[in-house]
Amino acid sequence: MSRARPVADLPPVHYRLDFSRAHMRYIGVCLSLPSGATASDTTGWRLSLPAWIPGSYLIRDFAKNLVGMNARTVTGEPVAITPLDQQTWQLPPCDQAIEVRYDVYCADFSVRTAHVDPDHAFFNGSSVFLRVHGLEQQPHSVYLEGAPAHWRVATTLPEVAVDDRGFGDYRADDYEALIDFPVEMGVFEVVRWASAGVPHRMVFSHPHPKTDFARIAQDVSRICSTEIDFFGEAPFSRYLFLVALDRQGFGGLEHRDSTALIFPRDDLPLVGETEVTSAYQRFLSLCAHEYFHSWNVKRIRPDAFTQLPLAHPAHTRLLWLFEGFTSYFDDWMVRRAGLIMESAYLEALAQTINRAVRGKGWSRQTLEESSFYAWTRFYQQDENAVNAIVSYYTRGALVALMLDLQLRLHGGSLATVMREIWREFGAKPLPEGEAVERFIERISALSLDDFFERALRGTEPLDFAPLLARFGVNAEPVAESALSSVDAGAIIGGDDSRVAKVQVVFEDRPAAQAGLVSGDEIIAVDGLATSGADWGNRIRRYRAGDAVQLTGFRQGRLHQWTLVLSEPVLNQWRLQLACEVTAVEPEALSRRRDWLAALPSASS
Repeated sequence: MSRARPVADLPPVHYRLDFSRAHMRYIGVCLSLPSGATASDTTGWRLSLPAWIPGSYLIRDFAKNLVGMNARTVTGEPVAITPLDQQTWQLPPCDQAIEVRYDVYCADFSVRTAHVDPDHAFFNGSSVFLRVHGLEQQPHSVYLEGAPAHWRVATTLPEVAVDDRGFGDYRADDYEALIDFPVEMGVFEVVRWASAGVPHRMVFSHPHPKTDFARIAQDVSRICSTEIDFFGEAPFSRYLFLVALDRQGFGGLEHRDSTALIFPRDDLPLVGETEVTSAYQRFLSLCAHEYFHSWNVKRIRPDAFTQLPLAHPAHTRLLWLFEGFTSYFDDWMVRRAGLIMESAYLEALAQTINRAVRGKGWSRQTLEESSFYAWTRFYQQDENAVNAIVSYYTRGALVALMLDLQLRLHGGSLATVMREIWREFGAKPLPEGEAVERFIERISALSLDDFFERALRGTEPLDFAPLLARFGVNAEPVAESALSSVDAGAIIGGDDSRVAKVQVVFEDRPAAQAGLVSGDEIIAVDGLATSGADWGNRIRRYRAGDAVQLTGFRQGRLHQWTLVLSEPVLNQWRLQLACEVTAVEPEALSRRRDWLAALPSASS
């Protein structure tokens, strides 16, 4: 019978990654297991691949991309691999070292998984590295090889012995650390700076050749310095932004000392351009958002995310704090860094509010429920989501706004609260339940029971306009529809030159009352042909109360509907500086200056 060896006596878990078949979208992996059965018993090695990646709360079944897994001893004897479930495998006891080989097919161009082609490779460890149960706390080493000669490596995975292109040996302290270092390989542009003395890099894959990298580095460095100043310290010794540029992609995923972003290359500023366009502002806010996560969710994190619960959903009711508060502070940080004017910040804030209050989802689902059901209802949305769920990002940001303004009226701020949360919970899990609410009350010396009950566990509208008024900001309700004079109760359009497609139907409004459903295709309005491009122009000619005859198809069958248009629905908001539209109290202007003040200079 083979005998287990103590963990301390075992060598590091070792992976060798081969990129010689990148043209076929494969990463070849060889996992070396030490001799001896396991670290704790004689049942053999158990291996698994995570089912989800921290920061993206959806079961993604990364194991489905593993191809041709096999195992042999170092002397060449085959070792049986028995599947236990879709992502877990068992090897029998063996006194020899074992090599487990498999290929990973990488075709998902996103920040969450892995993508490999002849031009580059990007991967997260949760898509590639099998977990060796019982050895999670051991060091894990990685050797990168086999890539084209002109490729370079960009990662914060600690180097052991690498060449001038970055290929060679790396090592992580444990498995949890290993899967938190994304890796980009290929040809890319790099900019560098220091914020608060901490070295930063930003890597751009496939950028426009005229992109103003120096300006972007200068702007993002100010955001980084502002956030480090906000929390009082940087929790990392270096930081890396990996920016994959695409035609229209958008997104980001946070890591402990890096982030992976996808962004449209044409939305970045070119050399000679000086304006902060709304598109470029979106990039700056994305950087600010993911960078803020270095503190809020990567280190301040819920207890549910500890102990590597990566085989099944890890439910928490606190995503309103981790994502909602971060969504509030991202645009605020861009303003705080002095990169945009107050008016531009208010436009961005209005967009966040409008996404939060649109439809009826906020009246059906509480913010805590939105957090808890993120794994299914938020991350697997359908066309009825606007009527059924609320976003913990946007409604969470609205709650953060209201909490910040209330605290500021009493001499505090949400910034102060976040710093205290960082000091208290930066190194230990944040418990579930109402502990964070009580903590905020203690820090602010305010009774916030009623507010938290309405904001987190209620489904009533949140009355933010009076709070904004006390800070010299006028909130004006406006029509949701671009048609302005009428409401059709649906989002209809698209880019098809033959039909106008019904994309979203809002409950209890004209389209729903007419019997329209998502997916219906409208070909005529009152007998005249229409398409996605001209739908708005046709409907704009009518007035509220008009009955419009629509002709179209549902699942290939001809239908006709009578759409009775109504008055515009005023369920969106426009925010303006109050001094531009009406008289405002001096105290309100003073509060607004404190709230939206830009730092004189973000030190680098």
